[in-house]
Amino acid sequence: MRRALLAVPSLALLLALSACGGDDGAGAAPEGDGASAAEQAAGDFVRAVHDRDGETGCALLEEPAQDLLARTQEADDCAAAFPDYAESLPDADGLEVGGVEISSDLDGETEIATAEMVFSGDEEAGSLELREDGEGAWAATRVPGTTLGGA
Repeated sequence: MRRALLAVPSLALLLALSACGGDDGAGAAPEGDGASAAEQAAGDFVRAVHDRDGETGCALLEEPAQDLLARTQEADDCAAAFPDYAESLPDADGLEVGGVEISSDLDGETEIATAEMVFSGDEEAGSLELREDGEGAWAATRVPGTTLGGA
């Protein structure tokens, strides 16, 4: 009887501790403020650059940015252009997210994140501009190494 009584608090403690850990949301957008979700999207973009993964990289871009990337690299579409885009960067394998700032458009209705991108050694790479779609997803409107004519 005494062993059963000692086992109950130990079992309760074990159950309480096991309920606190784990990663249920692998691959899910992080909960919380927009900065962390935008930073995750920027990190996903960096991984796509490192991997030269056009499908993933272009899925993180809004359509005008996809079109611009394809035109810049003289390719038929964004996915085909993305590996060449990555190779055109001075240090694609050293690309990192330097920091993320959140602001909004002029109307104050759309959140905009500017992710400063750096190469290894803290050399500036430009910025990745992302917009929030109102449902928590972030997509890039501008990527480092490209410019929108007249914008």
